[in-house]
Amino acid sequence: MISSRRARQDGAVGRLVLGVAILTAGLAACTSSDVSEPTTPTEPTPSVVAPRVDDRVLRIGVLLPASGEGASIGESELAGIQAAVALAKSNGGINGQPVDLIIRDEGSDAVAAGVSLQDLIDSNVDVIIGPASSTTAIELMPIIVQAGIAACSPSASALALDDFPDDGLFFRTIPSDSLQAEAMADVIEQTGETSASIAYVDDGYGRPFETALEAALRRRGIEVTAAVGFAVDDSDFAPEAIRVAAAGDGAIALIGDRDAGSQVLVALAQAIGEEARNIVVNDTLRQPLSIGLLSAIKSATRERILGVSPSVRTDNSVLLGQISTEDPNASGLFATQAFDCANLFMIAAEQTASTDAHMLAAVIPELSTGGLACVSFAECKRLIGQGRNIDYDGPSGRLSIGSDGDPSSAVYDEFSFDATGRDVSGDSLQVTSSG
Repeated sequence: MISSRRARQDGAVGRLVLGVAILTAGLAACTSSDVSEPTTPTEPTPSVVAPRVDDRVLRIGVLLPASGEGASIGESELAGIQAAVALAKSNGGINGQPVDLIIRDEGSDAVAAGVSLQDLIDSNVDVIIGPASSTTAIELMPIIVQAGIAACSPSASALALDDFPDDGLFFRTIPSDSLQAEAMADVIEQTGETSASIAYVDDGYGRPFETALEAALRRRGIEVTAAVGFAVDDSDFAPEAIRVAAAGDGAIALIGDRDAGSQVLVALAQAIGEEARNIVVNDTLRQPLSIGLLSAIKSATRERILGVSPSVRTDNSVLLGQISTEDPNASGLFATQAFDCANLFMIAAEQTASTDAHMLAAVIPELSTGGLACVSFAECKRLIGQGRNIDYDGPSGRLSIGSDGDPSSAVYDEFSFDATGRDVSGDSLQVTSSG
C-alpha cells in the first residue's frame, strides 16, 4: 500500500530548471531502458577471494562513472562521498580508525565496471558505493554478493533490483521506480481523470514499470483502457500512439526511455490532435525539448504534459559547501544520495564496532528508521556513544531505509515544459510506502 501527499517546494527550488545534464548523463545512469531482464544468478565467477579479516578499518570502495556519459553524475556523487568521509575523519574516524577510500571508474558499461570491481575486490574493500547504473548493478550484483561485500547505490532505481537475490547486502538511497509509478498515478488522479491508457518501452525497464503503474492506477479506481508497448528501434511510433489515443478519452501515461521516448511523446501529441488530453511522463523524459520536437507539439498539448522525477539535487547549503570544497565543479546531482550511502556505512560500522559486510547491512534499516533523529555523522556518533538508538535522516531530513533495503518514502518533482521547451519544476510529491 502506498500513500502520497502534495508538498509545495520553496521558491528557488520550485522553479528549478534542469538541463540536458540531468537526462543525458544523470537519469541515464539511474533509470536506463537498457535494463536487462531480472535473472536468478548461477555461479558468478570472480577470482578467488581471500577470507576477509575484520580489522575494524573500514575500506570503502567507490564504483562510479568517471568516464562516459555518466561522468558528470559520477563526479558529483564522488564529491558527496568524499565530503562525508572528510567529516567522519575530522570527528575521530570510525572506532578510532581512519577510513580508507578506494576509487575506481565504473565506465560506461558493465564490462568496464567488472574490471574495476575485480580491482576493488582484490583491494579487500568491505563495502562498495555504486554502481550508479541500474544495468551495471544487475550485471555485477552476483559477483559483489559472492565476494561478501555490501553495496549501496545512490542512483540505480530500476524495478528489476527490487527483489534481486542479494543476500541482504544491497541497498539504495535512491527510491525504486516502484515509487515513481505511484507518483505518476497520483498525478493522473489529480487531473480528475477516471481512466488512462499507457504507452511504455517494451523492455526489462519498461515492462515492470508498466505493471506497477497499472496496479497503482487501479488502486485509485482509475480504469486502464490500454497498455501498449513500443520497441526502441522502431522507425515509426505512430501505430502505437494511435492505439493508445484511440483506447479512450482519459489521461495518457508515457513510460519512455532516454532515446526513443521523446519521439513517442511527439507521436502521442500528434495522435490526439485537437483533443484536450493530459499526458503524464516519467523521469527519463525530463530534458529540454529540441526546436524540432517543440514545433511538432501544439502549444495546447505541451501545456498539458506533466512529469515526475525523483528529487536528486540538494538545496542544503551546508552540504553544497562541503561538496564544493571537494570538487568546485560538482553539480550536486545525486550527491545527497551518495553522501547518505557513505554515512550509513560509517555509522553502521561505528554502531557494530565491526567492518563485517553482513553485520553492517543488517543494521542499516534500523539505524535510519527509529530512535533519536540525527542528520550528520558527528551527531549520530555522539548519540551512539551515549548508548542511544538513532534515526539517521541525512541532509534531506527524511531518509528512511526499509527492511527491503530501499527508501520507504521519496520526494518527486513535478515538471512541465515552458514555451521554449525547457523542463521546469513545479510542485513536489512525497510518496510513502506502508508495506
